[in-house]
Amino acid sequence: MRIIFLNHDLNNNTGAGRFGLLLLNYLKQEIPDLEYRVLTHDNFLPDKKNKLLFSLLKIRAIFKKYDIIHALDGWPYGIIAALASLGLKRKLIITAVGTGAIQPLYNFWKKPIMVWAYRRADQVVAVSNNTKQEILKIIPNLDIQVINHGVEFEKFQSADWRTKPKIIDGLRPYILSVGSLKKRKGYEYSISAFAEISKKFPNLKYVIVGRGPEREALKLQITNYKLQNKIIFLDNLNEDELIALYQNAELFILLPQDIKKDIEGFGLVFLEAAAAGLPVIGTKASSAEDALLDGRNGILAPQKDFNQASDAMVKILSNTELKKSFSQESLKFAKAMNWERVAQQYSSLYHNL
Repeated sequence: MRIIFLNHDLNNNTGAGRFGLLLLNYLKQEIPDLEYRVLTHDNFLPDKKNKLLFSLLKIRAIFKKYDIIHALDGWPYGIIAALASLGLKRKLIITAVGTGAIQPLYNFWKKPIMVWAYRRADQVVAVSNNTKQEILKIIPNLDIQVINHGVEFEKFQSADWRTKPKIIDGLRPYILSVGSLKKRKGYEYSISAFAEISKKFPNLKYVIVGRGPEREALKLQITNYKLQNKIIFLDNLNEDELIALYQNAELFILLPQDIKKDIEGFGLVFLEAAAAGLPVIGTKASSAEDALLDGRNGILAPQKDFNQASDAMVKILSNTELKKSFSQESLKFAKAMNWERVAQQYSSLYHNL
C-alpha cells in the first residue's frame, strides 16, 4: 500500500507534528506493506503565490507514484491535495482537525474552494464530533467519519515519573493545564475559576504548561487577582518532566472556547491527563466532549462560565471518593483510547476505499 501524506510538519513539539508522527508510527505497525512519504509545509509549499502553479505541478508528479493521498487538515493541505490530484484517479482523504478545517468555511474567498475540496475527497475524517458538526453546519450532506486521536497509555504508567524529575519540587498540591497560551484555550476563564477557589484551598497552586501570545495578558490578570505566588507558568519541559507534572497533579483543567471558529480540534491533553489517572474538567460544545466522559471521569462546564468551572473543581477536590472514582474511570478510558485503535480505523478506511 502506497500512501502520501501532507502535513504542516513532523515536529514532536507541535500539535500537527505529534499527530503526524504518532499516526505514522502506528500505521507502520498496523500495515506491514506500507510505503509512504510525507510532504510538509516548509518543503513543498511556496512562499510566494506566483510559485503556486509550479509547486502544484511538482506535487502532482509525486502524487502519481502513490495510491492514496491523505491530507492531515483541510486548509491548506486538503486544498493542495485536491488541486494537485485532479484527473489522477487517486483516492483522496482529508482529515479535518481544527481551525484549519473550519475557519475557511466562514471566509468569503476561501469557502468555495474549501467546500469543493471536501466534496471532492473520497472520505472526510474529523478528529472529533465537534469538528464534524461544525463542518456539517456549512456542508449538511457531507459524509464524515469520526476518528478520535489516541494516547500512548503505557508511557504514563511508570511509577518513576512521580519522583524522579525535580520539576515537581515545591509545587504540590496543584492543578494543571497544558497547552499553548492562546485565546481558544480558555485560560482567562480557568484562571478566574482558580481565583474563586483559592481561598477555600489556600495551599493549592495552579501550574500552566505552555507558551504563546496571551502570556502577558494572562500575567496581568493574575496580578489583578494577586495570585502571582500561586499560578506558575512553565515551558521548555522534556517528556519526563511533563509526565511527572501530570502524575502529581490533583486534577487537570482546560476550558476550550470557540473564538470566531478558531477551535480546538481534539483535546489530546485530556487523554494524556486521563492516562495519568487525573480527573479532568473541560467545556461543553467543544472537542473536550470526545476527550472526556462527563460525569464519569470528569466534568464539562459551559463555555465562558468560570463559576461552573470553579464549582466543578470544588466538587472534585472536596470529595475523596468522587476523585478516586474519576481517577479510575480516567485510566479505563485512556487505555481504550490508544493509538493502535486509531491505526486500525485508518487501515480499515484505506482498504475499503
